[in-house]
Amino acid sequence: MNVTTPSPPDGLLSTIMPSLPLSSVGINCSWTTILTILIPSYLLLIRHLRFQRLHSYRTRFPQYFLPDGSPANLAKMTLQDAHQILINISQREFPYLYQRSLFFALFKTYAIPSISSLLLATGQLSSNKTASKRATDTEILIMEIVINPPWEKRGLEALARMNWLHGRWQKAGRIRDGDLLYTLSMFALEPERWIGRWEWRGVSQVERCAVGVVWREVGGLMGIGMEDLERFAEKNKGEGEKGDEEEEESGLEWMEKMERFSEWYEDTEMQYAESNEEVARHTVDFLLLSQPRMLRGVGKGFIGVLMGRRLREAMNFPEPPQWQEKSLTWILLFRRWVLLHLSPPRFEWMVLHKLNKDVDPATGKYHFNVYELDPWYVKPTFWSRWGPSALLRRLSGAPVPGDGGSRYQPEGYSINEIGPEKLKGQGKEEIEEMVRDLERRRMELLAKGGCTGGVGGGRCPMGLA
Repeated sequence: MNVTTPSPPDGLLSTIMPSLPLSSVGINCSWTTILTILIPSYLLLIRHLRFQRLHSYRTRFPQYFLPDGSPANLAKMTLQDAHQILINISQREFPYLYQRSLFFALFKTYAIPSISSLLLATGQLSSNKTASKRATDTEILIMEIVINPPWEKRGLEALARMNWLHGRWQKAGRIRDGDLLYTLSMFALEPERWIGRWEWRGVSQVERCAVGVVWREVGGLMGIGMEDLERFAEKNKGEGEKGDEEEEESGLEWMEKMERFSEWYEDTEMQYAESNEEVARHTVDFLLLSQPRMLRGVGKGFIGVLMGRRLREAMNFPEPPQWQEKSLTWILLFRRWVLLHLSPPRFEWMVLHKLNKDVDPATGKYHFNVYELDPWYVKPTFWSRWGPSALLRRLSGAPVPGDGGSRYQPEGYSINEIGPEKLKGQGKEEIEEMVRDLERRRMELLAKGGCTGGVGGGRCPMGLA
């Protein structure tokens, strides 16, 4: 006998159980739970990873911290430690804005009439080709000095080449000590300003001290006289400031001196001149060459925003529309928010090296790996010629590596040949002697327990003194 269970009426079933399928409810609940866990976890992970390198200083360099994490003993910071911290800032934490701020630091010096008039006299801004090569050569020398330790030969070669190129004009009385000191201050200070304004975090006191230690050393090795800085610091010393000349000066204190000096120098020397305007026009023109023609007006406006009022007035640069200022500000602020909250930090395998660590065995020269102007010294490869950035350049009519045959010197560069074409191959003997002199000078100071390093007499680079 078959027994059947009566089914409940449809109305009763719909009352007891909603029409939404149980499987759908389960899936929705599962995804809600997963997202509720994953999103906060991801945000916390990014936050932890973002600040990991900053927090690692306390374990890597405990001698510069108190138990509560406050900075201490900064006057004892060695050049070796300072250089490691600077590499972290420039290559890993803030590579994008750091490298662009160095170029802007150089551009800012063009608002000093004595500097801009000398640039015009060299003829290096007379065409887009010479202007782009000069900008690339300057960037390479600066990056060689920043990336390579000042006590190693490659860094000393870059310093010697820079000294040789400047030496011709110094002997002729065309380069003033104040101009050199102001330029040095821009390389030390401008990256920190850009990072503080637009990056996902500002520079810490320990990092600022490290920047000061390295650039103070570079200034000393370049023979930049610090007398103007010392006279200015002494003249403008506050009532509560220390006056013991024998006390060691930290890189942090040197940076503060340089900041006050640069502000005073701009108040005194940064004023309109026709040479400023002409140099600025040439520079901006070749900066925009790689951009699509329809976007060059917007690009010029964005450059004007970054310049600020004082620099625009000194160069007679047009004031950008208010909408461009607001647009660029929001773009950079949005980038900062994304980096801080959503984007993981640049891991070691992701570090983009602008300069080759080793020479190309086929040419015996170094290659420039990342370019934004013309492809000077860039090795032609399938990726460099047909990658995404190369395709964008092709659309705008800009050259890519390998274009023009040997025009952009795709074989690479030698440090002792960097500079104007007419000076290529010149000064090799003098530069080699300069390098030997710098090496002797450092070894002598090490033997005496001291070190070069501008104001305050820096510590020993290897921590031996």
